[in-house]
Amino acid sequence: MNNRKVSIVGAGPAGLVAAINLARDGFRVKVYEKNTDAGGRFNGDFQGIENWSTEEDVFSFLNSVGVFLNFKCEPFCCVETYGPNRKPVYIEGRRPLFYLVERGTKEWSLDQGLKRQALAEGVEFQWGINLKTAPSGWVIIGTGPKSADAIAKGMVFKTDHEDVALAFLDNKIAPGGYAYLLVSDHKATFATCLFRDFKNCNQYFENAVDALKTVTNIDIHEPHEFGSFINFLARTSTTQKGRILYVGESAGFQDALWGFGLRYAMLSGYLAAVSIKTGMFYNELCETHLKSQLETAVANRWIFDHLGNWGYKRLIRWFHRNDEIEKLHQQYQPAAFKRLVHKIAMHSYGNRIKNNDCMHENCDCVWCRFCREETENVCHKESDIYIV
Repeated sequence: MNNRKVSIVGAGPAGLVAAINLARDGFRVKVYEKNTDAGGRFNGDFQGIENWSTEEDVFSFLNSVGVFLNFKCEPFCCVETYGPNRKPVYIEGRRPLFYLVERGTKEWSLDQGLKRQALAEGVEFQWGINLKTAPSGWVIIGTGPKSADAIAKGMVFKTDHEDVALAFLDNKIAPGGYAYLLVSDHKATFATCLFRDFKNCNQYFENAVDALKTVTNIDIHEPHEFGSFINFLARTSTTQKGRILYVGESAGFQDALWGFGLRYAMLSGYLAAVSIKTGMFYNELCETHLKSQLETAVANRWIFDHLGNWGYKRLIRWFHRNDEIEKLHQQYQPAAFKRLVHKIAMHSYGNRIKNNDCMHENCDCVWCRFCREETENVCHKESDIYIV
């Protein structure tokens, strides 16, 4: 095996952070991406790099994983939150709750910023390549979610509304999950994230839009709908054959509670690079730096899912009466009780795909579209590795 050659499959944040760090250390890095550009699977939608799971601020975190700011990264210190009663509760932090980033192919998106940094380090890109077999040498797999543990239905649009972040906790519009609105510079993203009852996502999205209109006077221009899948159940092993490493959502590194998983994705890419450079075991690095928070997030999601709207009402009041960012931070800290809940949650969630058939005929909901894509894709295996 050529120890100085690394192939990275997928030009997402996890793969690009790995590429930047490896190329900077003199490795020959080639990134293969099935789309024609970084961020090609996104529509300019807004996401957030959460700032509450640790005491380390996002700017410091980015520096620690070897990247710098050359993309939109806007701090938000307040989230206007609505429970089932639609009464606003303003959750504020002593520091930013999250940093808003844009996904997609626009110049100031996170994806394009990381791509520019990778190019500056000498990384080679192969666009429009959908690899069928794993290349020789070191391989990092960062091709996104492989199962639908949760789904999101949303839209991006233009608006004259002021910059704002809104969150909704209500099982009537986001069963087991949440809905959110992010507005910045007259652009907006609104979405509902479902952790169950996937086949009715279109109806829940309509309910979510109705809820949005009851609490805001937001104007919606040129809306474009999107759907996506979320994989938050981590793989049993993040390595295969001693040379293939899984990062980001390919490994199930996603925030099951409130976040977008970007911090976990970039950290996993950095850890993969550290493993290749130093010979440290990637599985052990993930165990040390990621596992406990990921498992705690799954446990929290299971708890809130079973408490339902009754629990959401009390959760919102609890946050409002305390130091909000500190309480959010506490939610991500491991505990014996939550380790037990995590075991129960894993049995409860499992893999949501029961079969590869659409759940009803002539439907274009996010769930059915995912099932069709699973059916149409041909998986080429190397051991139990596949690249689609």
